[in-house]
Amino acid sequence: MSKFLNNYWYVAANSEELKDKPIARIILGNPIVLFRGKSGKIGALDDRCAHRLTPLSLGRIDGDQLECGYHGWTYDCAGKCVRLPGLETPQKITVKSFPLVEKWGWVFIWMGDPDKADNNTLPDFHVMGEDKWVGDGGMLRVEAHCDLIRDNLLDLTHAKYTHKQTLATEDVDRVPVTAERVGDLVRVKRVMKNIKPSPFFARAVGYTQNIIHRQTTEFTPGCNIVIRLRGNSSPGNSENLKNGFRVLNAMTPETSTSTHYFWWLGRNYNQDNVSLTQWMKDANARTFLEDKTVLEAQQRNMTREPNQRPVPSPADKGLTLAAKLTDELLQGEAELKI
Repeated sequence: MSKFLNNYWYVAANSEELKDKPIARIILGNPIVLFRGKSGKIGALDDRCAHRLTPLSLGRIDGDQLECGYHGWTYDCAGKCVRLPGLETPQKITVKSFPLVEKWGWVFIWMGDPDKADNNTLPDFHVMGEDKWVGDGGMLRVEAHCDLIRDNLLDLTHAKYTHKQTLATEDVDRVPVTAERVGDLVRVKRVMKNIKPSPFFARAVGYTQNIIHRQTTEFTPGCNIVIRLRGNSSPGNSENLKNGFRVLNAMTPETSTSTHYFWWLGRNYNQDNVSLTQWMKDANARTFLEDKTVLEAQQRNMTREPNQRPVPSPADKGLTLAAKLTDELLQGEAELKI
């Protein structure tokens, strides 16, 4: 758990984070400074001035450029030094820059070979840009490897035990999952029939009788998870309530033991209900804080005993496929460097 996939898009920030000051963020072990110029143009640079290696994130935004707060060396969004006090024309001085794409309210960064950066390979989070979907989200720093968060989301069996106030259902660990790999996608499905709705479904949709609960979880690399949830009335249930949910999860590695976890929860019904949107966001945030407690404790144990291996369960089919896919892709990137 010390290596990361490089040639993939990762979420670097929420768009609203980039305001009038640069922000510092460690991504895949690299110190990065992110900033938005006065014209709206965004940049991502190595967070080290070429002069004295001072963090550029301590500087200030000047127009569409970033000025180092130590001696005033100034860089454009491509990393080129455009102003150096004492020299009328700076030499060919640069700091490393990274490709960025701003879409759906998130800023994506490419940490690998810049020649391979392709906007068409962005994670499929399109529902955030569709009018029929409404939602909200946030970012959480988790002191655990991104793969542990990935595995937590691929095995929703834990909801019965970890999330008793929101997602818990008595049947989630009784109904088996199906798992498959299709190219570079791993899909896990579970259909629970005639079950009592979870507290979340009861509040968000209004169910009071038993339902059919469908959940599909899809993993794609670098480290992204899309969860689709839907409830339908069980036979004999008169509550025919429309509902559909998406939980978008983008795990951006910070280090081998920490992750920037970006998430968004949306629904495709009752779109004008602002109070419901806020309640869903707050409920999901509380749920992820429960996960954070477990995952960080898990990471501490794994750090203390790095040679101890977990014992798998029948619900781990998706975890196994995702780990194998990631290992294959890591091996492929390693071979390209040889």
